[in-house]
Amino acid sequence: MRSLLLLLLPAAIFFGSCNDKPDLTADYKNITISYAILNVQDPVHYFKIYKGYLTDENALVQASDWDNIYYPMDSIEVRLEEYNYNGAMTFSDILDTTTVIPKDEGYFANPRQLLYYSTRQLDPERKYRLVIKQVNTGKEIYAETLLVGTCKMRQPISQNPFNSKDDNGPKFLITGEGSVSAKDMNAAICDFYLTFHYLEIDNTTGERSHKTLTRKMNSSYRTPKTDGDIDFDGFKPTTLLHFLAQHIQENDNVTRYVDTVDGLPYFCMEIEAWMANDHFRIYQQVANPNTSIVQNRLEYTNFVSEDNDAYGILASRNSVRRLFKFDNTEGKNNEDSLVRGSITGKLNFDFYRNSPEFVDLSSQK
Repeated sequence: MRSLLLLLLPAAIFFGSCNDKPDLTADYKNITISYAILNVQDPVHYFKIYKGYLTDENALVQASDWDNIYYPMDSIEVRLEEYNYNGAMTFSDILDTTTVIPKDEGYFANPRQLLYYSTRQLDPERKYRLVIKQVNTGKEIYAETLLVGTCKMRQPISQNPFNSKDDNGPKFLITGEGSVSAKDMNAAICDFYLTFHYLEIDNTTGERSHKTLTRKMNSSYRTPKTDGDIDFDGFKPTTLLHFLAQHIQENDNVTRYVDTVDGLPYFCMEIEAWMANDHFRIYQQVANPNTSIVQNRLEYTNFVSEDNDAYGILASRNSVRRLFKFDNTEGKNNEDSLVRGSITGKLNFDFYRNSPEFVDLSSQK
């Protein structure tokens, strides 16, 4: 998962692990913790639901007990509801559960975990509500979110995607369809990732290995400009070359070439933009470490409950992907810099035209 999702973990630990010094004279309070990020591109949508617990032992140790952190499956009813912009409900599904997706090691019970899920095709023009109902009391809590719709990744027509010759970085622009902005598509923050695809051939055995390296391009979240679109131009070709030199080991026994993606010659760079909506933006701002002297912990949730006993987040994300060349056309000198340059010259890259997997489209009709 991308880093947009990684911020959810501290909140899960914070809300799911109770106080190490609880008030043992207090009555138990039924506290619900839930989180999910919906994506219209996903065929299955998962929802994690925890419950709080009270213990006079180490809270983190007790979190490893399945019964402490999950509701009995017959004690709650979980629904996903869809609403149009007139506020009318268009469907209400009771969610089923699964335990087939393993959980990574950590404080919480693993590798078996309980997830609620839906296979509904979501509509970016609708609003979605997650409702958690206590079966024995009828009490309900809920959270609502709009979805991040389909966005486009654009570039100024006159600009080369990458230009190692003068170290010009490309400018990426995230917009909606037509004249619709990214903000209109509910994109409130954005991350950019670059994946570099290359081919490595063992000079002795001839064995071929297709490899990738992925790097986050922006140092902090990008947000919409005044016109509602999101742009980024802070990544230069030399930054990529230094990244490759740092993560690819020198090896005289191999020869390397830029690889192809989707069979397209020289299109070895895959740029992915991940957008999240405003609920996640606010959550991210609150969850980030406090840099002030007074370290007060704020809490953010978009779950609504009568007794303020529900925490977590229901948000949305989406992504857009484009492929880019890394060649010598139009005076960019990208391959020259990769093969012969001072930064990556020792990595044994050769020109793609010499690759055994070279595709010459000029000879194809």
